[in-house]
Amino acid sequence: MVIKTRVEKLDHQGRGIALHNGKVIFIPNSLPDEEVEIKIIKDKKNYAIGEVINYLNKSNKRINPKCPYYSLCGGCHLSHMNYDDQLEYKNETLVNIIKKYANLDIILEVINSEKEYGYRNKITLKIVDNKWGYYQEASHQFISIESCILAKDSINQIIKKQALFNIKNGEIIIRSNYNDEIIISIQTKNKIEIKLEELTNSNKIIGIILNDKLFYGQEYFIEKLGNVSFQVSYDNFFQINLDILSKVFSILNKKTYGSVIDLYCGVGSLGIAINKQKLYGIEITNNSIKNAKINNKLNDQYNIYINGDSSKIKEIKGDVDTIIVDPPRSGINKETLKHILAKEPNEIIYMSCNPVSLARDLNSLKINYQIKETFLLDMFPQTYHIECLMIMTKKEKL
Repeated sequence: MVIKTRVEKLDHQGRGIALHNGKVIFIPNSLPDEEVEIKIIKDKKNYAIGEVINYLNKSNKRINPKCPYYSLCGGCHLSHMNYDDQLEYKNETLVNIIKKYANLDIILEVINSEKEYGYRNKITLKIVDNKWGYYQEASHQFISIESCILAKDSINQIIKKQALFNIKNGEIIIRSNYNDEIIISIQTKNKIEIKLEELTNSNKIIGIILNDKLFYGQEYFIEKLGNVSFQVSYDNFFQINLDILSKVFSILNKKTYGSVIDLYCGVGSLGIAINKQKLYGIEITNNSIKNAKINNKLNDQYNIYINGDSSKIKEIKGDVDTIIVDPPRSGINKETLKHILAKEPNEIIYMSCNPVSLARDLNSLKINYQIKETFLLDMFPQTYHIECLMIMTKKEKL
């Protein structure tokens, strides 16, 4: 079905919202006040999703995306907006989410990315019939690519050499560190014949892992930001935009902390980078906690790391000055929230990749804590994704 409609505003995923015969229609790659002709590609009971087939009246804020795959790939969502407009949209989105779900008014400091493109130090690509690429968003329609405009140059150099890998079908993850050293992880059921000599002569490939077994070199590299270093294994989580992460370190290091608990600590990045007297880190992923312990020694620190889920916070005795939380998209579970509140830290530092789960958790935290500072971290330019850093302090008891 093809219809004509007018876009009223954007949703939290950067899609235009229009109304037609009382039904909400979400329209990717559209802007407020644009009149569009769309094809309905998904029709549900309460909403529909439309695809633009013709712009009848374009917004004066629309720009031409730089990526040649933009209309096909779906990995970027906002490249038809200039960068200032992207930041304004994210600012408004984050403020609205916190107000809607936590009934709190916040004032944001926006931390922009120095790079609008070429910032990603890790990408994951599908491999279909010897070609590398992405699936279209919300589909299994494969899009072959020769480069990704969001990825570092060192990663794109590997993509250009995809023929040297001879992988028929599977998945490949390419990671690059501060020194453009590369670690590659491949998952495939097919036999492969990698032309190692040709690949390693022209690229800083220091490790290749095939089906979770070491194929060449080593399983990790060293990442550096300022005066701190981190060993990061091929399967560990680490922030993909080092410019933004370094700015987070600068924000947090405006003071010295006392006793700190670093929940969901990963390889220890936030806890190791801050100035503190004592730190306990808790992480459920076994390989990450191994890296955290190595990074502890690598940076001449004396932190204590515990392998287990976040509820292990209850096992840490004594007073706590600050608790750092950087949970997955699902946020903090209810049991852990209770333990955090029971610890009564003076300060809570919450880093979130999902404003909705952050707002949900704020409903529990706001009873005893007030928001001191909130930072919108543009970790993911060209996409609707929002990273938020919130610093909360304990309310005075009446």
